[in-house]
Amino acid sequence: MTVPEERERNDNHKQTSATTADGATEQSNHNERSSKDMTLYSDSGTDKESSRMSISSMQALKDGSGIFEPDEAIIIAESSHTNGETTKVDDPADNTNSIIKQVVAAAQYGDIKVLKFYLTKSTENSNPLSPNITDSEGITLVHWAALNNKLTAMKFLVSIGADPDVPAGDMHATPLLWAVRYGLVYIADWLIREAKVDVNVVDKNGIGILLASVFSSNVMMVLYIVWTLNDNGDSESSTPIVGLAGIDTVDPKGRTALHWAAYQGDFLTVDVLLAAGSNSDLVDADGFTALHWGLVSNSRSVVSSLVNYKSNISAKTKEGKSAWNVASDMKCSSMWYSILKDDGRNPVTGEKTKRFLSEVSAKCIAFFLPYFTLPLAIAILVSPIMIALKIFMLLFLLIAQQIILTRIVLPSYRKGKMSLLKSSFFAGVFTASVFICLLIWVFLLIPYTLGDENVSHLILLLAVTGMIFFFFKAMFMDPGYIPKEIDYKIISNTIYELLEMRQFDSNHFCIHSLIRKPLRSKFSKENKLNIARFDHYCPWVNNNIGVRNHKVFIAFAASLEIAIICWASLTFEYFDELPGMTAKHCGILSEDLCSGYYGSKFVFCFFWWIMLQFVWLSILLIVQFIQISKGSTTYEFSHMHKLASNETTFSSVPSDDPVAFDVRNEEVADVISDNEIDSDSEVIEANISQTLISGTSNDDPRKKRAITLPLMFMSKLVSSRLCRMVGLDQMVILTNDLIQEKKLDRPKLLYNYGFRQNWSDFLFLRRIGDVYSFRTLVALPIKGESNLNGDLVDYYKLYSVGDPV
Repeated sequence: MTVPEERERNDNHKQTSATTADGATEQSNHNERSSKDMTLYSDSGTDKESSRMSISSMQALKDGSGIFEPDEAIIIAESSHTNGETTKVDDPADNTNSIIKQVVAAAQYGDIKVLKFYLTKSTENSNPLSPNITDSEGITLVHWAALNNKLTAMKFLVSIGADPDVPAGDMHATPLLWAVRYGLVYIADWLIREAKVDVNVVDKNGIGILLASVFSSNVMMVLYIVWTLNDNGDSESSTPIVGLAGIDTVDPKGRTALHWAAYQGDFLTVDVLLAAGSNSDLVDADGFTALHWGLVSNSRSVVSSLVNYKSNISAKTKEGKSAWNVASDMKCSSMWYSILKDDGRNPVTGEKTKRFLSEVSAKCIAFFLPYFTLPLAIAILVSPIMIALKIFMLLFLLIAQQIILTRIVLPSYRKGKMSLLKSSFFAGVFTASVFICLLIWVFLLIPYTLGDENVSHLILLLAVTGMIFFFFKAMFMDPGYIPKEIDYKIISNTIYELLEMRQFDSNHFCIHSLIRKPLRSKFSKENKLNIARFDHYCPWVNNNIGVRNHKVFIAFAASLEIAIICWASLTFEYFDELPGMTAKHCGILSEDLCSGYYGSKFVFCFFWWIMLQFVWLSILLIVQFIQISKGSTTYEFSHMHKLASNETTFSSVPSDDPVAFDVRNEEVADVISDNEIDSDSEVIEANISQTLISGTSNDDPRKKRAITLPLMFMSKLVSSRLCRMVGLDQMVILTNDLIQEKKLDRPKLLYNYGFRQNWSDFLFLRRIGDVYSFRTLVALPIKGESNLNGDLVDYYKLYSVGDPV
């Protein structure tokens, strides 16, 4: 079997995309590559076909280990389990096999009643079986309980004398290796901390628990092994970690955990291992680095992570094949070239391309470019040349601006598809508009209208002053970034605490910043940190909006709205002062607008540009008003209306040890894939489409199709980046809710304490002993402090509702 054939077969079992709370599209818990004779890319031979040889040992090491597949365990259990009914032993010699099957099934199902009957001495059974009995394959009861995630059953077995550290199966693997191999964190934790099993154990193939955890494709299992079993850490020290001992443990073929994670396409595990200090340039017995195996897996996320981590892209295998050769053989050259280009390298040679600009210069150009292009575009519009030439010049200007941004400016400091949206360009568009407005106000509006509109001028002056102050405050202020944890002791203690609460999953533990995730937080892929009480990202201020700058952002938007209204009013008065035109000149325009069109075309065109900004700003303020009134953030509100998706949190809570989960499990779901906005927009588009179509009802298929097609087009338009930038997508959902008289699902509005209380909590920051006053109105958080239902809370450490400081 060739490698492409094997990968095509495995694509049916690829890790499913699922939204999680750690900033994004993650992979499902068990990425199984079940072939026992996997053919992998190798370097032997002189041409492309001869360079493929079977390395069955690699897959055997992963899928072997003498471990039964979970489905096999279930089949055996279903065939032998007696649902709690026991069989009295009349003739032990004749019934041994039947009894062992019942006991094994009881261990698999966690049936304590059956286990007690056969394994403990009682009036009904005076000759109990040993808790260390094995089935026909030599597998112990502890193995079966561990594999089937039956923690209570396993505890019982060990309490009555079962050995939790005995090797079994063809590969002589212990229950710990079985549990780790299938990502059962709680089973592994109990065996390590309570049963005190040997954590340095390896199976017959030399596979230890670190490699086994990578095979599970459960990133929480990998995190547990990496951050709680650190031979390099002093338990009494809080020294920041440089690298974890044993992170580069190898298998018999010289492959590290990072090699295996890259081969599996498990980008989350790759990121975890790299952050823990794994060496990405180590080679295995065939000369492959992790980068080579990432190309074999054809995983863009894995290869991007390794390239960004400064892996050696020039490394060659024993047969002299480079990453370019591997990419060519794996038919992923276009992906490889794209990754190199995004990293600022020459796709052919891999050398770093010389940047024309420094990062600071690039940011400044992106910010100030609209100061040139915006007035030039309006000047073209009002010029007396023919319309066709105007259109040509505007298109030329737009294309030239796009080329300057995408080819010269943005590559100097941003990467990825959304670099323009996350750049300072849109903040530059806003400030350029404000600058031109101020010039018009000072040199035209004041001279013409000062005597008649003094109050409007005063209000405009105050509004503009406040708007400029709040704009730069919201732009440069820390929105509430929660620091990454670097203390080994704190990280391990956090993991242990979450395990005790049965909350060690990606909803409650950030796999990137290694902290317990507070309520209402969201992971920022750009900054690699969680944002406390995250609301949204605003391109107009080029910053995230969170707990610390949300009030400032609302003050900015409100003052801007007032400033636009005053400026527009004064502009009308200015038009009124211009010479009037006859009715035949005006057409559909009012007398004032007609005077403005003929008397001051530049101001007239710019007036409509500002009115366009007024529309989206009004939408934004309405949406924000409703959300704050309901005690919700923009992020929470959008996720409340999301369609159901296949979510995974990498939780492995034992099936026989149920614990009530807190409500946050369905609160948020972050998207952390490389195409963050694009992947999310598909969900938004589907959701808006359903929202629009749900308002129509027509039994005639032809009429329904005639209605549905335009609505589908509208949903694509509304879910576009431009419309989402101005909040139009949420406005559509809100309007639909009002039209259909829908009430927001109250159980999901976790932080709604009524209109008055919600606004009091938002506007006033009352620390202990404070009362409502102007001082608490203008107070801003130092870190994550805020009010929730009148109580002072710290959103950096808010882990449950009603958790005051």
